[in-house]
Amino acid sequence: MVAPAPTTLPRVLALLKDPALRGALALMVSALAAGGLGLVFWSVTAHRQDASGVGSVSAEVSSITFLAGVGSLNLINVFARFLPEAGWHARRLILVSYAGSALAGLVAAGLVLGGGLGRFAFAACVVLNSIFMIQDGGLVGFGRATWVPVENILVAVARLALLPVSVSFFSPSIGALWSWAVPMAMAVIAVNVLNIGVLAGRQASQQPSLPTFGELGNFVAIESVTTAISSAVTAFLPALVTLRLGPKQGGYFYVPWIIATMLYLLLSSLLISMVREAVARPDQAAATILRSMRFGLLVIIAGMIICLLLPKLALLSLGPDFAAHGASLLRWVGLALPATAVNLLFWATCLVRRRPWPVFAVNFAISGAVVGGVLLLEHGASISRVGMVYCAVQWAVAAVISFPTITALRAVRQRKESP
Repeated sequence: MVAPAPTTLPRVLALLKDPALRGALALMVSALAAGGLGLVFWSVTAHRQDASGVGSVSAEVSSITFLAGVGSLNLINVFARFLPEAGWHARRLILVSYAGSALAGLVAAGLVLGGGLGRFAFAACVVLNSIFMIQDGGLVGFGRATWVPVENILVAVARLALLPVSVSFFSPSIGALWSWAVPMAMAVIAVNVLNIGVLAGRQASQQPSLPTFGELGNFVAIESVTTAISSAVTAFLPALVTLRLGPKQGGYFYVPWIIATMLYLLLSSLLISMVREAVARPDQAAATILRSMRFGLLVIIAGMIICLLLPKLALLSLGPDFAAHGASLLRWVGLALPATAVNLLFWATCLVRRRPWPVFAVNFAISGAVVGGVLLLEHGASISRVGMVYCAVQWAVAAVISFPTITALRAVRQRKESP
C-alpha cells in the first residue's frame, strides 16, 4: 500500500521546529506587519497634508532614525551574536551597551543640533530610538525572537491610534511626530523589563564564553563605524533626497523607500536568526544555512514580483500622484534585490566568523557610492534616478564579493565549535 503524500500543514509544522526558521519567520512577520502598518501611518499622514509637508516630516523622522542608527553602535547584531555566549555576564553586557548607545546618541544629536536646548525633544527621541533599535537584538540573542513581532505590531498600532488625537491638539506635522515617538518610548520600558530582568536572570548560572574585553570592544567599534556608514543609506537617504531634489520629490520618495527598507529587513531578519543559531548550535550550522538560503530565495522572488510587476498597486493607497512617481523607484529596488541578498549573506558569514573589517569595507563602498551618486543629481531630478544609482551600486559590489561569500559560507558550514 502506497503511503499518502505528506500534507502541507505537517511540512510547515516541521519547518517551525527549526529554531532558525522559526526566529526568522517571527522577525519577518514583525518587519512586514510593522512596515505595513507604517505604510498606513504615512498614507494617513499624506492625506492630511501635501507632499511638501510629508517630505518635511519624513526628513525629521529619518534624521532621528539616522542619528539613532549611529548611536545604536550596531549592538542589535552584537546582542544576537554574543548573548548566547554571555552566560552570567548577559545583564552587564546589556546595561553597558545601553549606556554606550545612549551616550553615542546624545553626542550625535548634539553635534547636529549644535547643543541647542530648544531641540531637547529631538535629542531625547534620538536616544530612545537608539535603544529601541537594539533591544530586539536582546530578544533574538536570548532565543525569544517570537516576542519581537508582538512588540513592534503594538507600537505600530499605537502610532496609528495616536495620530488623529495628536493632530487634533497640534499641527499635522508636530502631531505626526508625537504619535510616532510616544509608543516607541513605552516599548523601550516594557521590553527592557524582560531583557534586563527576566531573560538575563535566566542565564545567571551559565558559564560565559565571550571573547576578551579588548576583542569584544574592537568588534563593537568596527561594527559601530560600519553602522554609521550604512545608516547614511538606509535611514538618512530620504532626508538627503529631500535636500537635494526638493521637498516634493522627497515626499514621493519616502514611502517607496519604506518598502525597500522592509525588504532589506526581511532578508536581514532571516540572516540574523541564522547567525544566532549557527553560533548557539555550531554542529547544525550546515543544515541551518541551507534551510535559511532556500527560504531567502522565496523572499527574493516575492519581493521582485511586488516591485517589478505591482509597483503602482503597492503605492495606490497614497494617491495617484504618489503611485505614478514612486513606481519607477520600486522597480529599481526590485532589480537590486538579488544583489542586496548577496551582500547581506556576506555580512552574515563575517558576523559568525567575527570578522568585521570586510563588512566595513563593503558598507563603506555601498554607502559612499549611493550617497555620492545622489549628490551628483541635479535639483528637481526624478527619484527614479536615485533608484538607478542604488541598483547599480548593489550589483557592482555583489559582483566583487560573490566569490569571497561562497568561500565564507563553506567555512561557516564546516564550523564545529565557536572560534
